[in-house]
Amino acid sequence: MPRISRKLAAAAAILGAGIALFVILKLSGPVQQPVESRERVWRVDTLIAQPAKLSPTLTLYGRVETPELLRAAAPADGRVATVAAREGQRIEPGQLLLSMDPRDFEPRVQQAQADVDDLEAQLKRERLQHAANEAALAHERELLELAERALKRARDLRERKLGSDAAVDQARQDWQRQSLAVTTRQLEVDEHGARQRQYEARLERARAALTQALLDQERSTISAPFSGFVARVEVAAGDQVKRADTLLTLYPTDALEVRAKLPAPYQQELLQTLDAGRTLRATARAGGREIKLHLDRVSGEADPSGIDGLFRIQHGAELLRLGSMITLQLQRDPQAGVVALPYTALYGNDRMYKLVDGRLQAITVQALGDYAGAGESPMLLVKSAQLQAGDRLVTTHLPNAVTGLRAEAVTASDSAAAP
Repeated sequence: MPRISRKLAAAAAILGAGIALFVILKLSGPVQQPVESRERVWRVDTLIAQPAKLSPTLTLYGRVETPELLRAAAPADGRVATVAAREGQRIEPGQLLLSMDPRDFEPRVQQAQADVDDLEAQLKRERLQHAANEAALAHERELLELAERALKRARDLRERKLGSDAAVDQARQDWQRQSLAVTTRQLEVDEHGARQRQYEARLERARAALTQALLDQERSTISAPFSGFVARVEVAAGDQVKRADTLLTLYPTDALEVRAKLPAPYQQELLQTLDAGRTLRATARAGGREIKLHLDRVSGEADPSGIDGLFRIQHGAELLRLGSMITLQLQRDPQAGVVALPYTALYGNDRMYKLVDGRLQAITVQALGDYAGAGESPMLLVKSAQLQAGDRLVTTHLPNAVTGLRAEAVTASDSAAAP
């Protein structure tokens, strides 16, 4: 028993020493400082708001067309001799484009000329015949007077028993025959006016046919009537064509215009501007060069999506071709108190943030449209009663942006949001 008691006492002493050593190490160890929680600060780009009077732009998509598209057609049946034009070729006034075989037109001209010559000869003959008929009528009347006197003498002789009934009958017969001759000759004289008008009408018809034949012959050679481009070539040399078949399609450079749909929400605004006589200008780009246009008129028909606007090209028409699709930037009426910002500043359709005392503050804005400023990137025009000059507007798009979020501007000096 005494031996067991000694072992327990030793174990207790060792355990106590261990506990004491742990307490000493615990008390002599370094003291851990509590973790301090810090709010994250988001670094953002900002602009200083400077409201101004700016013109919002409207992006439109248009197609190049022309109301003066010329379709050169065959003046008559014939064969194409030469085709000097090529599709897309630039042309100048008087330039030869196509010619038809002259042998198809010369016989028609000769036949029409022969008809005219024949009718002119007939008309001349009719006038000579009329002059002869008038002269013959005078002689026929003299002969009629002689026949009347002969008939009277025959009757007198018969009454005096100096002549026979046969002589009277013969004299009467001669008088009637001469009377009929006078009547016939008078009819020929009286019909002269009608015959002359008939010949003149036929001559006019023949001359018209000759003019048409000459015009067809002239039109068998097609030359450029203006400066422009060849849109299409429908035939090749050697083709047999019929009257009114389309040979070439041309259009003048200065008659090109662009048809673009004006969205329904802006339709009334744009129509009111046109009615007030103000010019709505637009720009486009082609081949790195600027094209200038203005809204000339609107189409006579509309649909639920809007109405077609027709833009007249003022500068740069030579860069376009018929049927080309281009993007227009239409400048609307300027509006006061608006600010131009990058699209990254807008959240949704009507919300953006300004930086106030190091925290984001949401404001509701009205997006008015695009703005083509001095920079290459498109800007957005906004307007809001909560927006004041000098406000620092956040242009960095934060995925977790909310009112009260801590933020700081990247740069100390910010560029102004003005034109």
